[in-house]
Amino acid sequence: MSHPNPPSAEEPRPRGRPPLPAEARRSQRLVVSLTPAEAAEVADRAAAARLAPAVYMRRRGLGRPSRQVVVRRLGAAELRELNRIGVNLNQIARALNAGAAAPSGTRAALERCHEAVLDLLVGEAEAP
Repeated sequence: MSHPNPPSAEEPRPRGRPPLPAEARRSQRLVVSLTPAEAAEVADRAAAARLAPAVYMRRRGLGRPSRQVVVRRLGAAELRELNRIGVNLNQIARALNAGAAAPSGTRAALERCHEAVLDLLVGEAEAP
Protein backbone atom coordinates (compact mmCIF):
# COMPACT_ATOMS: atom_id res chain seq x y z
CA MET A 1 0.00 0.00 0.00
CA SER A 2 1.46 3.37 -0.97
CA HIS A 3 1.48 6.37 1.31
CA PRO A 4 -1.21 8.96 0.37
CA ASN A 5 1.24 11.87 0.70
CA PRO A 6 4.70 10.68 -0.35
CA PRO A 7 7.58 12.76 1.02
CA SER A 8 8.62 15.59 -1.23
CA ALA A 9 12.05 15.70 -2.83
CA GLU A 10 12.29 19.35 -1.75
CA GLU A 11 14.29 20.40 1.27
CA PRO A 12 12.16 20.88 4.37
CA ARG A 13 11.32 24.49 5.11
CA PRO A 14 13.22 25.88 8.07
CA ARG A 15 11.01 26.35 11.10
CA GLY A 16 11.03 29.06 13.67
CA ARG A 17 12.49 32.51 13.66
CA PRO A 18 15.58 33.07 11.50
CA PRO A 19 18.80 33.44 13.51
CA LEU A 20 19.96 36.91 14.44
CA PRO A 21 23.15 38.33 12.94
CA ALA A 22 26.20 37.78 15.15
CA GLU A 23 26.34 41.43 16.28
CA ALA A 24 22.71 41.31 17.48
CA ARG A 25 23.05 38.12 19.55
CA ARG A 26 23.36 38.47 23.29
CA SER A 27 26.40 36.28 23.78
CA GLN A 28 28.16 38.17 26.57
CA ARG A 29 27.37 37.51 30.23
CA LEU A 30 27.84 39.81 33.18
CA VAL A 31 27.69 38.25 36.62
CA VAL A 32 26.40 40.49 39.39
CA SER A 33 26.49 39.49 43.05
CA LEU A 34 23.52 40.60 45.14
CA THR A 35 22.48 40.16 48.71
CA PRO A 36 19.26 38.19 49.22
CA ALA A 37 17.47 41.47 49.96
CA GLU A 38 18.82 43.09 46.78
CA ALA A 39 17.87 40.05 44.70
CA ALA A 40 14.36 40.15 46.16
CA GLU A 41 14.07 43.87 45.38
CA VAL A 42 15.21 43.32 41.78
CA ALA A 43 12.74 40.45 41.43
CA ASP A 44 9.92 42.60 42.85
CA ARG A 45 10.73 45.55 40.59
CA ALA A 46 10.99 43.30 37.55
CA ALA A 47 7.66 41.67 38.38
CA ALA A 48 6.06 45.11 38.82
CA ALA A 49 7.36 46.06 35.36
CA ARG A 50 6.16 42.68 34.03
CA LEU A 51 9.67 41.85 32.90
CA ALA A 52 12.09 39.02 33.55
CA PRO A 53 14.77 40.10 36.04
CA ALA A 54 17.50 39.87 33.37
CA VAL A 55 15.52 42.09 30.97
CA TYR A 56 14.76 44.55 33.77
CA MET A 57 18.45 44.73 34.79
CA ARG A 58 19.60 45.11 31.16
CA ARG A 59 17.20 47.99 30.53
CA ARG A 60 18.03 49.76 33.78
CA GLY A 61 21.75 49.15 33.42
CA LEU A 62 21.76 50.63 29.93
CA GLY A 63 19.79 53.67 31.08
CA ARG A 64 16.64 52.64 29.25
CA PRO A 65 13.32 53.05 30.99
CA SER A 66 11.59 49.94 32.14
CA ARG A 67 8.00 50.03 31.06
CA GLN A 68 4.98 48.40 32.55
CA VAL A 69 2.48 47.13 30.03
CA VAL A 70 -1.05 48.21 30.82
CA VAL A 71 -3.92 46.40 29.14
CA ARG A 72 -6.64 48.87 28.28
CA ARG A 73 -10.33 48.29 28.78
CA LEU A 74 -12.07 48.23 25.44
CA GLY A 75 -15.42 49.75 24.62
CA ALA A 76 -17.96 48.31 22.19
CA ALA A 77 -16.48 50.11 19.18
CA GLU A 78 -12.96 48.87 19.94
CA LEU A 79 -14.20 45.31 20.46
CA ARG A 80 -15.98 45.39 17.08
CA GLU A 81 -12.82 46.65 15.39
CA LEU A 82 -10.68 44.02 17.09
CA ASN A 83 -13.16 41.35 15.99
CA ARG A 84 -12.96 42.60 12.37
CA ILE A 85 -9.18 42.41 12.49
CA GLY A 86 -9.37 38.86 13.86
CA VAL A 87 -11.82 37.78 11.15
CA ASN A 88 -9.57 39.20 8.43
CA LEU A 89 -6.47 37.54 9.89
CA ASN A 90 -8.32 34.23 10.07
CA GLN A 91 -9.32 34.52 6.40
CA ILE A 92 -5.71 35.28 5.44
CA ALA A 93 -4.40 32.32 7.45
CA ARG A 94 -7.02 29.99 5.97
CA ALA A 95 -6.11 31.03 2.41
CA LEU A 96 -2.36 30.69 3.01
CA ASN A 97 -2.81 27.29 4.68
CA ALA A 98 -4.83 26.16 1.64
CA GLY A 99 -1.85 26.97 -0.59
CA ALA A 100 -2.69 30.46 -1.81
CA ALA A 101 0.28 32.65 -2.59
CA ALA A 102 0.73 35.68 -0.37
CA PRO A 103 0.42 38.91 -2.36
CA SER A 104 3.31 41.35 -2.24
CA GLY A 105 3.11 43.60 0.76
CA THR A 106 1.51 40.96 2.98
CA ARG A 107 4.28 41.10 5.57
CA ALA A 108 4.11 44.89 5.78
CA ALA A 109 0.32 44.75 6.10
CA LEU A 110 0.56 42.18 8.88
CA GLU A 111 3.12 44.32 10.70
CA ARG A 112 0.79 47.34 10.44
CA CYS A 113 -2.04 45.16 11.74
CA HIS A 114 0.12 44.04 14.66
CA GLU A 115 0.92 47.65 15.54
CA ALA A 116 -2.77 48.61 15.31
CA VAL A 117 -3.77 45.79 17.66
CA LEU A 118 -1.04 46.75 20.13
CA ASP A 119 -2.14 50.39 20.01
CA LEU A 120 -5.69 49.27 20.64
CA LEU A 121 -4.92 46.89 23.49
CA VAL A 122 -1.76 48.04 25.22
CA GLY A 123 -0.41 51.22 26.71
CA GLU A 124 2.73 51.90 28.69
CA ALA A 125 3.22 53.28 32.16
CA GLU A 126 6.51 54.06 33.86
CA ALA A 127 7.44 51.27 36.24
CA PRO A 128 8.54 52.05 39.81
